[in-house]
Amino acid sequence: MSLLQPWQEKAAKKRTSLYDLIPQEWRLPKSIINNPPKNSTIVPSQCGILSKLDLEITEIDNIEELAHRIAQEKYSAVQVIEAYCKRAAIAHQLVNCLAEILFTQALERAQYLDDYFKSTGGKTIGPFHGIPISFKDQFNIKGIETAMAYIGYLGDIAENNSVLVDIVLSLGAVLYVKTALPQTVMLPETRSHLLGITLNPLNRELSCGGSSGGEGSLIAMKGSICGLGTDIGGSIRFPTALNGIYGLKPSDGRIPYGRARNSFDGQESVPSVIGPMTRSLSNIRLFFKSILETKPWLIDPQVHNIPWREDLFQEGQMNKLSFGVIQFDQKVHLSPPVQRAINMSINALEKAGHQVIQWDTIDHPEGIDILVKMYQADGGKDVQKALDLSGESIVPGAFVGKPETEISIYEYWQLNVARRDYAMKYLEKWNKTKEITSTGRPIDGIISPICGLPAYPHEYQISIEYTGIVNLLQLTSVILPITRVDLQLDQITDEYRNMKIASDLDKMAKETYKGPEVFENCIVGLQIICRRLEEEKAIGMAMVLEKALELYQ
Repeated sequence: MSLLQPWQEKAAKKRTSLYDLIPQEWRLPKSIINNPPKNSTIVPSQCGILSKLDLEITEIDNIEELAHRIAQEKYSAVQVIEAYCKRAAIAHQLVNCLAEILFTQALERAQYLDDYFKSTGGKTIGPFHGIPISFKDQFNIKGIETAMAYIGYLGDIAENNSVLVDIVLSLGAVLYVKTALPQTVMLPETRSHLLGITLNPLNRELSCGGSSGGEGSLIAMKGSICGLGTDIGGSIRFPTALNGIYGLKPSDGRIPYGRARNSFDGQESVPSVIGPMTRSLSNIRLFFKSILETKPWLIDPQVHNIPWREDLFQEGQMNKLSFGVIQFDQKVHLSPPVQRAINMSINALEKAGHQVIQWDTIDHPEGIDILVKMYQADGGKDVQKALDLSGESIVPGAFVGKPETEISIYEYWQLNVARRDYAMKYLEKWNKTKEITSTGRPIDGIISPICGLPAYPHEYQISIEYTGIVNLLQLTSVILPITRVDLQLDQITDEYRNMKIASDLDKMAKETYKGPEVFENCIVGLQIICRRLEEEKAIGMAMVLEKALELYQ
């Protein structure tokens, strides 16, 4: 007789069925599974499963380059998709990043694309012809389960595609996997009773972040060239930064969310948004521009009628820009590698002729207090309803409401008033910077950390001060990797050691940063924040920063 609860048995069965979808010839030997290297990213090229061609294909970071090679018949769509299916299978066995495996369907779709290409004399369906796109398991794919890390949602088969799924298919993409996320979605790492824990490929002893951590891990393993995550408090930005990749957290209403699932469904004061997570800034630009060119506002009423604005993109690449910079969120000081990443960015931009001024965050705790009350306004009812379907317990650390945090509709209205007033003051503060910039304009954007640490351990409680303000005000953010943790340069300094503790979270962070050795191989990511609905400008400014860093180094 099983000692497991019924919900535990269902979860175990799901994990087994997922593993069974990996072909025998793509399975790693027990010698690697039982003793994996701390840095899992070295395994794909050494394990012998990937051919020389598979490695060549999956090492290409640029979508346009890969699509060009398909269009020039250097690779077939089938070759590309098989290579990515293999690499995704390897990634899952190492870091547990997948929620659904669609390899058979993907290869059938790839064959259809190859047949179309031949029958039309070399025409492609669109800019993503033959390109694999991964999706976080909040997106519906017709005929496929969308469990969203809830055991009670097992067996929920989607009757329709999410709007964004239909759009990428219309552009020639191939669906091949859905990726892991945490139970509740409200967790800064990827952990659930259903799928277990997803690891950081750069350092398995640390978290991959969340809630879009399956995407972050898969992309870091180069098992995906581009995937879709969601963000309501940092859920694209944490895993993007922790896994050393690139991402876009747009404002609400730019990328269609229609027919995707979510926790807190109906809570629209702090809307969850969809953004690409990928391996280059050029991929972010291509993906975002391609989606907008399909006019998604004609099929999703929540999307703004705002096409791609090339002039705004160019504005973000002007010869003289003014950046604000955040170096303290009033809660957690920056550890040595994150501070070094900030310093590098400041020095590189100034050397390139741009201006950087300090951005005051004294008002951030007020904004975060409003944000937290909005998150928890339902007293946890929405999440509890999903848990009750199976009887599973809530995972420790989930950032959801409790009965004592529930408020009335009138009290919720007052929160919206408070947020509106706060947003007005924040905008006035932004506009006032024209009095101190050398351009005579307000700052163009803000450089900010994602987290005080370069990464964090499993089951770690983080501060959302560096990320949450962007959600509260629905600003735009582009995330990019800056530097790798250095065992010599990132030793604990006297300045860091002697900093006055600002909060319990600050104390925890300082105790966690025992030295750079703990964060070996980790990459520090930062975000460029722009005003609401200024995605094109944020992408341009991130490119300016990346180029400045290349020249500086």
